[in-house]
Amino acid sequence: MVPQADADQEYEIREARIMEARGSDQPVCSFCDSKRLGLVMDFGEVGLAGAFLKPQQFATERTFPMRLRFCKDCYAVQVTDHVPADVLFQNYFYFSSSIGTLRGHFAEYAAEVTRRFLDPGKATVLEFGCNDGVLLRPLADQGIRTVIGVDPASNVVATINDPRVKVINDYFTEEVARRVVADYGHVDLIMANNVYAHIPDIQATTRAVAEALHPDGIFAFEVHYLGKVIDELQYDMIYHEHLYYYSLLSAINHLARYDMMVFDIKPIPIHAGSIRFYACKKGSRHSRSVSPAVKALEAEERARGFDRYETFLEFSNTVAGHKARLIELLVELRRQGHRIAGYGASGRANTMIQYCGIGHEHLDYMIDDAPAKAGFFTPKSHFEIFPSSILDRDDPPDYLLIFAWSFFDEIRKKNSNYLAKGGRMILPLPEVSIFPPPAP
Repeated sequence: MVPQADADQEYEIREARIMEARGSDQPVCSFCDSKRLGLVMDFGEVGLAGAFLKPQQFATERTFPMRLRFCKDCYAVQVTDHVPADVLFQNYFYFSSSIGTLRGHFAEYAAEVTRRFLDPGKATVLEFGCNDGVLLRPLADQGIRTVIGVDPASNVVATINDPRVKVINDYFTEEVARRVVADYGHVDLIMANNVYAHIPDIQATTRAVAEALHPDGIFAFEVHYLGKVIDELQYDMIYHEHLYYYSLLSAINHLARYDMMVFDIKPIPIHAGSIRFYACKKGSRHSRSVSPAVKALEAEERARGFDRYETFLEFSNTVAGHKARLIELLVELRRQGHRIAGYGASGRANTMIQYCGIGHEHLDYMIDDAPAKAGFFTPKSHFEIFPSSILDRDDPPDYLLIFAWSFFDEIRKKNSNYLAKGGRMILPLPEVSIFPPPAP
């Protein structure tokens, strides 16, 4: 764990160096260095979304500014307040293989890319941000000659333990890219899944991709899709770990700076709405066969105004209206004497709690299905977290505010006994609603 004083000093030094290098204290776009950024949402000073804590840590808890901005030059939507990685991920225990949905998804993904693009016996594939190898193992199962995983989390990559996989315990930098080329040759397929939106120096990482990629190679990456954020009002997806919210337009503009282009896309239902981009170097054989889906989505995004600041100001206003409706409902239910608990102590919950100003006058406590979170408290708001077994007691809360709303069907089925006893659930998104609906 990073000592408080050291972490504070590092944060201040890093910010000072960035401002000195850019010659200004004005925020600049992480993708194109433009200063033409429009403020979309200001979340104020917030606790880190995943920084659950104990009461003895309250006095030294840290908060950071968090602002979402839109670049008027390259159309990138981004959080411009970057927290040092060793503060943000100082206790990182996310293991992709523990989630059955992800295991199935990546097995299908490995089969698809092998079938479409690779000669397994000759191919070299690299994934950065490989986590515990949930994609690397099925790639090896496809018979890929060389499978390389790059990830800085030593405790996580240590669990890969597969002789078919070459592990590089590091960030994917230009130096690492050159080392890969020297040891294995240029890479036929570079992959990044749920990580390309988390990298502060996205320009350096993309230079590393261009450095390592074969002239006819493919860069495939999955990220949360901006269109889903807009359509379903997913402002709860916004936190320091998720720096970027990609549209096709912003991806096209970013990759063009490195002589790359998007030639195919695929919507992915995982993580409440993601998209997979298939990119290549301009002039490669893949660049000559751009999918109609790319052209169609580009036209759709322009029609919807994803290249205009006003679109995102409208989104911000809609979010503010949602906040008002949610708080109004909670206040009214409390006025009627009802007890309310939050369900799903996640990063998304913490964003909604802090943005909406949900306090102890609105909620009694939090509930989570993960036993390891029991006894911890949410960042800044300091709601105690209890295991979901608390709902089996004789005095459960009258209402559950379902912060894990994207898993509502699963939660509803799991807690059918709670509902059968008269309990109700509040869905905050996409619209504020109560289940079962109140009688007219």
